[in-house]
Amino acid sequence: MSTTMPVILQADQKLGETRPLRTELRRRGARVLMAETVEKAQAAVSDVTPDIILLDDDLSDGDAPDLLETFSTRFPDAGIILLSSKPEGLARGLGRGLLYQGLRPVSSQTLLDLIVEALPGRLKEVPREEPAHPMVLCVDDDAQTLKSLSRLLVRHGYRVSTIQNPRDALSAIPSIGPDMAIIDVAMPEIDGCELAQKIREQYRGLFPIVMHSAKSSDADRWSGFRYGADYYLPKPCEPHQILDVVDYYADQLDREERQFLEGRL
Repeated sequence: MSTTMPVILQADQKLGETRPLRTELRRRGARVLMAETVEKAQAAVSDVTPDIILLDDDLSDGDAPDLLETFSTRFPDAGIILLSSKPEGLARGLGRGLLYQGLRPVSSQTLLDLIVEALPGRLKEVPREEPAHPMVLCVDDDAQTLKSLSRLLVRHGYRVSTIQNPRDALSAIPSIGPDMAIIDVAMPEIDGCELAQKIREQYRGLFPIVMHSAKSSDADRWSGFRYGADYYLPKPCEPHQILDVVDYYADQLDREERQFLEGRL
């Protein structure tokens, strides 16, 4: 049984979807490397040999080098997990002896089970900590947007309170007890900037505020910051981008994840 620290490389455009996986692997003693592009993935293993490679096959689209071919040749002893957003991409892994290949999304727990099984005795057995479940307040006059946000965040482990009428938000905050808020800008009667200002005045910066708006010019962004936003998230955006912002401002990051995101948000 090897006692060396396992090295796991995750090369993925949507790292926010599997942040709980990386956090748990680090808790169990693994070194986890992260890359969002082909170039960064190649650089991440320039001086280290990974035991497990978790690979987003979409990174190799277009003219980009084929990471599956490159890594399976360069690291023949590494276990490779190949995820794709396209059903036709699954055939690429046939006959390569992959640990797993499948369509995303794949849950962090499923990926953790695969990695633990592939590294017998090399990851620490640590007591499972009761996860924190921060409360996210979402205010938007569009019901479908609220439904989508709630579904995404609940699936990621958050508690969520949604309010469609911005006039109800201020009085509801004490009973909700949010750890952060996501507020639309263009709402009737009270827009998001006015609501953010009122929250700041009444609750004195008790929790971070993220503006979420289709109005994303530089002037709109600066207006949001002036009225009290901590971050300005444009609409539309990818789910993993929302998770990056919420994880950051709800303080759901270990040291490595926080450092990784600080230069990107």
